[in-house]
Amino acid sequence: MNRNREFCASAYIIDPVTKKILLVRHKEHDRWTQPGGHIEEGEIPEEAAVREVYEETGIKIKILGEHFPREEDYIRPLGIQRNRSNNGETFIDIIYPAIPIRDMELKMNDESTDINWFSREELDTINVFEDIKITMDYILRKYF
Repeated sequence: MNRNREFCASAYIIDPVTKKILLVRHKEHDRWTQPGGHIEEGEIPEEAAVREVYEETGIKIKILGEHFPREEDYIRPLGIQRNRSNNGETFIDIIYPAIPIRDMELKMNDESTDINWFSREELDTINVFEDIKITMDYILRKYF
């Protein structure tokens, strides 16, 4: 049984006006993906998602969702993905829907080769994981 597991958090950021999603082209995978990364010691997943998005894009976000079952509990994630790398690592990615707080200039870090906003139709023309399309469709139906 593979015990090499890494816990991550990421956000699917949708602009509520244009209904476009913000993606980064990841250097390692050479695919467009949602921004996110490892949860640091002492962080809760939603804090990690907000921090990682800012580090990778320069954008401040608001995570969408409800605190459940009590208001003082953490925001319920949209889902928990199990992603596997080519070398056998398993990444447990806690994913959240989010919106940008305000217009900000996009700033890419060294983990990515590009950053851009995409419409749902444009996702069919770029190199993305199928999960991105499925998740964006779900978020658009549920939140917009």
